[in-house]
Amino acid sequence: MSIPDENVIVVGKKPVADYVLTAILVFNEGYDEVIIRGQGANVAKAVDVYNALVARLQDGVELVDVKIDSFERGRRLVPVIEIRVRRRIA
Repeated sequence: MSIPDENVIVVGKKPVADYVLTAILVFNEGYDEVIIRGQGANVAKAVDVYNALVARLQDGVELVDVKIDSFERGRRLVPVIEIRVRRRIA
């Protein structure tokens, strides 16, 4: 998986709308791509963030890539998703 960076949004306990706003702010800072990352129970929430971002920006964003992985934490496998979204320039 990718190294944490300024354009990586790690989904946690905050509401979905907070992460959508963060993604928009990252785009406004000049980044062309945003990575929405969720792990464990937050995988579904990361997908919700992506869907809400697309609903908000509509044709302004496009899906670039989705990576699904897992890692071991103790004896358990923790799922991870990374959704790479690019700003579409009109």
